[in-house]
Amino acid sequence: MCESPEKSPPELRGLPDTERGLWTLASLDHLREAISIVDKDLRLQVWNCRFAELLGFPPELLQVGLPFAVLFDYNARRGEYGPGDPATLVAERLDLARQFQSHSFERTRPDGTVLKIRGEPIDDGGFITLYEDITARQHAELALRASYEQLEERVRERTAELQALNAQLTREIEERQRIHTALRESENRVRLITDTVPVLIAYLDDRQRYVFVNQKHAEWFGLPAEAFLGQPFGDVLEPALARRLRGHLATAFDGQSTHVEYELATPTGRMYVRSYFIPHITERTRHGAERVVGCFVLGEDLTEFRQTQMALNQAQKLKAVGQLTGGIAHDFNNLLTVILGNLAAVEEVLCEQPEQYKAISTAMNAARRGADLTRRLLAFSRRQTLQPCLLLPHQQLQEIAELLKRTLGPSIELETLADDSVWAIWVDPGQLANAALNLAINARDAMPGGGQLRIEAVNVTLDQAYAGRYPDVMPGDYVRFSVADTGTGMAPAVLEQAFEPFFTTKGVGDGTGLGLSMVYGFVQQSGGHVRIHSQIGSGTTVELYLPRYISKAKAQAPVSAAIPASESPLRGRESILLVEDDPDIRYFVARALLGLGYTVREAANGKMALEILEIDTSLDLLLSDMTMPGGLSGFDLVTEARKRRPTLKILCMSGYTDCIEASLKPLKCSLLEKPFLKHDLARAVRLTLDRSVDSVSPNGPV
Repeated sequence: MCESPEKSPPELRGLPDTERGLWTLASLDHLREAISIVDKDLRLQVWNCRFAELLGFPPELLQVGLPFAVLFDYNARRGEYGPGDPATLVAERLDLARQFQSHSFERTRPDGTVLKIRGEPIDDGGFITLYEDITARQHAELALRASYEQLEERVRERTAELQALNAQLTREIEERQRIHTALRESENRVRLITDTVPVLIAYLDDRQRYVFVNQKHAEWFGLPAEAFLGQPFGDVLEPALARRLRGHLATAFDGQSTHVEYELATPTGRMYVRSYFIPHITERTRHGAERVVGCFVLGEDLTEFRQTQMALNQAQKLKAVGQLTGGIAHDFNNLLTVILGNLAAVEEVLCEQPEQYKAISTAMNAARRGADLTRRLLAFSRRQTLQPCLLLPHQQLQEIAELLKRTLGPSIELETLADDSVWAIWVDPGQLANAALNLAINARDAMPGGGQLRIEAVNVTLDQAYAGRYPDVMPGDYVRFSVADTGTGMAPAVLEQAFEPFFTTKGVGDGTGLGLSMVYGFVQQSGGHVRIHSQIGSGTTVELYLPRYISKAKAQAPVSAAIPASESPLRGRESILLVEDDPDIRYFVARALLGLGYTVREAANGKMALEILEIDTSLDLLLSDMTMPGGLSGFDLVTEARKRRPTLKILCMSGYTDCIEASLKPLKCSLLEKPFLKHDLARAVRLTLDRSVDSVSPNGPV
């Protein structure tokens, strides 16, 4: 309670000198939540400091017996309930309050603070409400420390009041009985509060014996509350915890509040993180000195918070690595375009010279492997080009199983589980099969002597609590694909790095370290979430959470931009404006287009390209790179070109396409993914020229 002595409720001014009740009441002002208790007439009877602070009420407004309608009116007039007539807003809330029904909801204040409000009716009439500020949990410790300073003053005030009342109680037996009744009622209310809050509360006297514990404290240690009372803390707590706390308790009884945090491993290997804050309580002696008479022990389980923090750090690290690998892959694709294009040209010339042709073919194969590597990097960085469609998991799993049976060999017993009740999903079937293949190969390698591999698809709903622990998860319906093996399992250190690109525990030449990275990137790019569960000797389970497909629109198969050789010739005589800042790529593309019969004009940047567009009205196609220096990007060039020449055919080139497809769609441009060979370029150019502008879509590379 935060009111001054003259404003204290009459039943509290008559409290006896009962230590247990005193410490129970005193703990109210140390809670992170705001608390209010009203009687059956909706009049304010009990509140704590947090109530006025959190809800922004002036302290002088809060008085025992204050109609709660006054507080509703105060809130309505300052806009706490949103726009509307204050009287109507107050009446609505009074109607709800008079129902005395349990409730729990969240409310956003005008200043942006989000409150979680929970209320429960009291058996003998009235209502208890808890208010929690869920926007500033990181400030909870500072608020708690401040409340302990207020507690010391409050203890002294209560002690003085109780001493005066004790003298009167010896002469007024009837008054004493009335006060005892009031005390029991008040203690029950406070007990309800302390047993509701998610914090361990205990009080030790100056002999380090338990005087009070709340229900959460008792449940944490698996003992009834009565087992603690009167016992030294070292006789009740587990020995390891008692050793950790003994020095901190000594510090508290020396007059200094202290804090301790530690990790505890269970026999199953699960880690718990616990935190204790131990503030001391003092009283003034007859000679004016202060002495410590006890201390609170406030405990909190930080395990979930630490797990969330670690998940956030891991997500941020993978995001940073993904951005780096995506940039590297983009630049590498430019190099591969030049290498593959020129090697292909040389290969055509040397086709009748076997030895030289073999050398060129070897180089071409190496360059193609480099292109495959960039695709893997782009998969991890979530910049690969996906062609999603509507899939039924039970059918897709059957097709994947046929593929895996041919890959895994007879020593692996494969089991697939999924029925037609599993929700549909919207993903790239090829990438899903590739992810399953990568996971199955990893599982096979973890079972050199054979074993069991189980792949299952089930419906799951991830709630807000789950999403709160993993920053990359949105609450909702998902299909969970589980790939579980009976292999050797992974150590915690390996598990922590499993998704990082190029990380592998296999020997040299046995793996690239990109398998799980590709799975991670594909699932993330598809709007999903990946988790791995593994222990040494207990196998590994990888879970892919892919969002449920909920649109009622008819699914469309990805548009294939390839055209058969018989449909249209790959050569032409049209005029093409080539825009590419890299001179090597520009040389390769220009030479290839000239060889196909086209007329080519070249520009090294967007500004030069616009100048050519302005004076040359005979151009049939704009072929432009999307990433160019000089202040005018490829996207800017295409946007301006579309404004000036609405009917101009436009084909864009890019080292990674996923991040630009959406922006190109309204501009009606085709897209060619680097690296590419001459025949890829020929097909893309011919297809773009033969299409009408309105039929062009960047959905997938041409």
